[in-house]
Parts: sequence; C-alpha cells; structure tokens
Amino acid sequence: MKKYDAIIIGGGHNALVAACYLKYKNILLLERRHITGGAAQTEEVYPGFKFSRFSYLLSLMRPSVINELNLYSHGLKLFRRPISSITVTKNKGEYLLMNSDSTFCKQEIAKFSKRDSEVYDEYNQFLSEIIDLWSFYQDKYPYDTSAKGKGYNLKKSFDDLGLLLKMGQDGWKNKDKIYDYIQFMSQSSSQFLNKWFESDILKGTLITDGIIGEMISIDTPASAYILLHHVMGEIFPNSKGEWAFVEGGMGSISKILTKLNEQKGVEIKTNISVEQILTSNNQVTGVKCSDNNTYYSDTIISSVTPRITFEKLLSPDQKAQNPKYFSDVKHMEYNGACTKFNFAVSEMPKFKCFEGTKYEKPESVLIGTTHLGCERLDTLRQAYQDCINGKSFSDNLFVDLVVPTAHDKTIAPQGQHIVQCLVQYTPYKANWNEQIKQQLKEQVIDYISQYAPNFKKSILYTDMVTPQEIEQLLNMTEGNIFHGALTLDKLYGNRPSNGYNSYGTPINGLFLCGSGTHPGGGVMGAPGRNCAQYINNYMK
Repeated sequence: MKKYDAIIIGGGHNALVAACYLKYKNILLLERRHITGGAAQTEEVYPGFKFSRFSYLLSLMRPSVINELNLYSHGLKLFRRPISSITVTKNKGEYLLMNSDSTFCKQEIAKFSKRDSEVYDEYNQFLSEIIDLWSFYQDKYPYDTSAKGKGYNLKKSFDDLGLLLKMGQDGWKNKDKIYDYIQFMSQSSSQFLNKWFESDILKGTLITDGIIGEMISIDTPASAYILLHHVMGEIFPNSKGEWAFVEGGMGSISKILTKLNEQKGVEIKTNISVEQILTSNNQVTGVKCSDNNTYYSDTIISSVTPRITFEKLLSPDQKAQNPKYFSDVKHMEYNGACTKFNFAVSEMPKFKCFEGTKYEKPESVLIGTTHLGCERLDTLRQAYQDCINGKSFSDNLFVDLVVPTAHDKTIAPQGQHIVQCLVQYTPYKANWNEQIKQQLKEQVIDYISQYAPNFKKSILYTDMVTPQEIEQLLNMTEGNIFHGALTLDKLYGNRPSNGYNSYGTPINGLFLCGSGTHPGGGVMGAPGRNCAQYINNYMK
C-alpha cells in the first residue's frame, strides 16, 4: 500500500502553487477535469480561438510567488496595458479613459469634473497607504487563535507573538489614520466614493471594482473592501492595481506551474474526483476517489471551496467534534453573480462614442477593460434591485469587456479577435433553464451592440458560462469566483472560520489552500503559498 507525504485535492492555481512550495518529496495531486488550472485555463472551444474561458486578466498574483518560483524565466509573459480602463457611453465623444499615469487620468477626469481631478491623487494615495499596510499580511498566515492542535508548538507560539507585535507596531505607526481605515473597511463602495468625487461616470468606473463577482449592491456596507481587493495587485514594480493580459491566455500560468511540479516529481492525476476524505480518530488517513482507488496520506490539502470540503467530502460524524467551525463554513455566503461570455469575432467592436476622435480605430483604445452600463450609479443600483426583486437578470446589465487579441496574436486567427465579457448581475439562484440562458445571450449581444453597432454582425461563435455552469465545471460553490464572499466577517483569520491560521482545520492533517482562505479570491497564489509554508514550518 503506497502512502504519500501529501495529497492535494484539486488542480487549480493555488493547488499547483502549494505543491511547488511543499518540501515533501512524495506528493499526489488529484484533478477532476482533464486539465489542471481551475479557473486559470486556456481552452480552444471553437477552432482557432483560444479562450481564457473563466479568469481572463492577471493582477493579484503575489510578487512573492512570481519571484520565488521564477515564473518569468519559465515563460510567463505579460502584456502591460497603456490604457487600462475605458468607460464608454452611447453618446459620441463622451468617454472616460484611465491608466497608471496620474497626469493622463486627471486630464480625462477634468472633462467631467475639475474638482474630481484635483483630489484624484489624494484618493490614490489613501488607497496606496492601505495596500502598503495590507501587503505584508497577504504573504503571512494569520495568527492562530485556537492555540491548540497538532503543529502548535513553542516555535509557533513565538511566531504568533511576533505577528501580534507587528500588528501593534503597524497600528501605532498609523495611529493618526487608523479610524479612517476602519471607516473605509465598514463603508459601502458608494459611501466611500461619494466622499471623494462628484461625477457619476468616474464613481461608476471606480465602483465596478467594489461589486464585481459579488451579489451585492454598490450600497452594501463593507463593500469598499472589495474595491480595495481589486486594486491591490502589484505585478509590476512601483505600480499598484494594474491588470495585464497573459500571453497564450490564463492557462499559460497553469501550464508553467504544472511543468514546475512535474519537474519536481509531483504525481498529477487528472479525470479523477475525490469522493471522500478518510479519517481515523480525528486524523486524516487518505482519500477515496472516482477511479475506485484509495490513496493514503496523513496530510490532505484541499484546494476546493470550504463548503465542498466539509459538506461533501467529510461524513457527518467527522464534523461533530467542532460544531462552531463547521457552522461557520456551512453559513459562508456564496451566490455567484456573474456570467462569462467568450466571443469569437471577425473584427473588433467599434464603439460609437469614439467616432470622430483620435480613438476611432478600435485597436488604438480597446487595449484595456471596457466598462458598459456604469455611467450612472442609479443604473447599477437598479440592476441589483431587479435581481433582488426576482428577475433572473436586469435589463440594466453591467458588462466588463476585454479584447485580449489587441495585444496577444497567438490566441486567434490572423485578423480575427476574441471578445470576453463578465456580465453582472446574473445570480446563481436565478431559474437557469435553456430559455433564460438564450434570453440573456440575446440581451447581452443586443446591449453591447447599442454601444458598438458592428458587434452583433461580427460574432462567429459564442461561449457562455452561467454561475451554475461555473459550479459544475470548476466545483466552485454556487459559481462564486472567490470561493466565498469577500465580506468583512470572512477576511483574514476569519476566512473561513477563526482559529487554525485560516489554512488548518479541526481535523488533524487536513488543510485548506484555496481562495476560501486568506487573503481571498483571484489568481493570486497566496493561499497556496501560505498554506504550504505553514505546513513546512510546523507540521514536520
């Protein structure tokens, strides 16, 4: 009977990162799909067009992961975007462009509000200070409030004490602003932005980061943190919040990580589902799988969502010993809000707001993320309210649209393009039958065509993935792209429950390394890295 040093459930990017960092020699990774990568995949679902079918941009990947694993030297190539944000309207000459150049942004903002342009630098500085403060903690496992269990020893006690002292030092260093930071964390995105700006188009542009991926309103308390979460990426030196296209699509990251693990000797098995985590006396012993085999190990690391790990893979008697922990996991909110569209098109969209301007040629401007439906805050409010009132989706859609082929010529036939959209709000709990799906598909195409009249006729193929299909394909509970809502009560050591450093669990030898742990969702790698380092340091 072969016994592994560690078994990893799932083959998403965090699982692959964890496997890279683990110091164990004999590691088994089990993935239910035919390819590794989870949401970071490139798939050719239509001949010649390689879609980043789920996640489609990179920003949140921790510099520690990129540098320590030498991802650039192993083939990672990013396309930096000279224009990062494009908010379009249906009116000729009315648009808002933004990038990492403050001077450029202020000139654009001044078209709508001189006052807003004058405070824009101060706004960015405020967010930058919080990001600088938070950055250190993203690369660390939270301190352990349980102070018990296997692996909790004198070294761990001193490390936790050191982390608490660091928190105290940071609090003292920022004592003059700490109440501003607390206020920010508890505010809604609209409250926060209304305090800074007056023009709707600017607030709408910025506020999209506060709702994307979540079934929440722009007025939901504590949603300002979600805005922060989406602008704290540091993939480029001396720059925060930039997003980039990956050459070859998001699957390139997963291919690099998979190759690193294969070179390390990690055994990777695809097309195998884990059906049960086996335990004895509150200690994991192995996993039972869909291939009718049982694989044994005293260390099991799950990269799937906390709910799937504990609701589907553990028997009821295994959960009885710590009811609080399992109750916290059970009641973690999910409720995915987005549908992903991948279009193969014969030409780039031509937005009518650019007609007669220097950006009339789409290749000169569609190099970032184009926002549709956020020109007015009331439109975003109504979109959410429509779904709360029982509609499957609103007539007022919010669409984030990108054209990766504006940069990357390796993913589509010459002269043709890929248009990818994340559409919100399309709640998981809607009645997703074929008729509703077709209605949404037609509405999205017609909606984009109101802004870009050539879009509808340019479509060669449409790939559509609803929240329910995201759940089915990727095992993401309720199609939530973050493995659980990024609510204030589910951050840091409370993600998914307080105690156990976020990555440990009440069951000895069972760990979590997915986005349902600190510091949360996105193609980040931090949960996988932090979990592996915790195991390396304390579980030998």
